[in-house]
Amino acid sequence: MTSFLALYRGESIAGAKIVAVTAEPQLVRDFAAQMLVRPEEESDPVLGELVNGRRRALELVRSRTNE
Repeated sequence: MTSFLALYRGESIAGAKIVAVTAEPQLVRDFAAQMLVRPEEESDPVLGELVNGRRRALELVRSRTNE
């Protein structure tokens, strides 16, 4: 499955316009790696599971991009 990145710009998410899209494997891996550098802490256990799942997904994208 292909992973890709999309860059949007605008005053809000609802009003944003797409600027660029890439599926270039190294850019996707680098982005996932950068996102994993940022610590995410959540005191609510339910929301904490969402954070854990998101981080695990980023780890998989980082390690499996372009398989």
